[in-house]
Amino acid sequence: MLRYADTLTTGAATITPHLVADWGSTYLEAYGTYSQFTSGGWSTQGSLSASRFTPPSHGLLGEVGGFAGGSTHNDGTRTGEILANGRLHLTRANGEVFAGGGGGRTWDGGAWRSVLLGEVGASVGSGPNSASFTITPTMVNDSIKYTDAQASLSWKGESVDLGALLGLRLGDQLTTLSANVRSWASASAVFWIAPRIGVAVGGGNYPVDPTQGFPGGRFVSLSLRLGQHRPTQPPNAQIDEPSKLGAPPPEISPAATGFIAKRGAGDVVTLQVNVPGARLVEINADFTGWVPVPLVPAAGDRWTVSLPIKIGKYQMNMRVDGGQWIVPPGLLSMADEFGGKVGLLVIE
Repeated sequence: MLRYADTLTTGAATITPHLVADWGSTYLEAYGTYSQFTSGGWSTQGSLSASRFTPPSHGLLGEVGGFAGGSTHNDGTRTGEILANGRLHLTRANGEVFAGGGGGRTWDGGAWRSVLLGEVGASVGSGPNSASFTITPTMVNDSIKYTDAQASLSWKGESVDLGALLGLRLGDQLTTLSANVRSWASASAVFWIAPRIGVAVGGGNYPVDPTQGFPGGRFVSLSLRLGQHRPTQPPNAQIDEPSKLGAPPPEISPAATGFIAKRGAGDVVTLQVNVPGARLVEINADFTGWVPVPLVPAAGDRWTVSLPIKIGKYQMNMRVDGGQWIVPPGLLSMADEFGGKVGLLVIE
């Protein structure tokens, strides 16, 4: 059930195919959406994006990418956008700062326009909790200039996912929501009533999109979500008694080496991390099927494990003494499809 701007109330059936392809340091993603509204009418949209990452060096990671997307609607309106961008990431334990820029062309239904974009921001995260802040200056056709500042928060529990977003726009008057409104905010919650079934609620307002000619507005939504909900604690995971009582886990060592991956013979990769005073260190990742794997204590404060891992790009997390799953120190922090944070591990 959707209600827009206090004037339109409708329901919608939506189909969204989603394709992801990964070739190690290159990532490709495509999706499309078809919506049929109970009040009549339909809408389709889709996009194709790709990124290529440079090998990480001393916490720095380069990225070049491209994006193409568009939409069409039953009333005959159409939009389109083609953009290229570059970004530099400086990663730290549980977070990163980044900066970049790009440009391209956009179609607002009436004419093609040029677009130039800049970006600077930072993100922090611990396990399923994350926060990010970005500043994005934008120029459309040398005539529309504005800057968006946006902050987002997400939190994931055993049976509920929460999210919030705050934004502020500075610049041309015509890009604001109205004569006196330059900010927007929204909040959402997904209540998982079963492992694959959730009830999603949300509401807020959103800004004008001058690049494609979309108007701003307000919304309230209620929907049923079907999908795979990965719990914050994997099934049957063993948690020791001190962690149950709320004792803080040992701090991750701030050593410059951080999390290390060393390739050995064949596809065997040795993973190593420094964790002073730990009694149990575990990882889980897509290469383990998201099943926790314990590391073995070695000399000093090192913990290590050797696993067969083919060349490629992987998502992973770690935890200490049964605490929260976190991004391993030294790995790039990125959002996963469930709204949490994972580390990017590149094996070459």
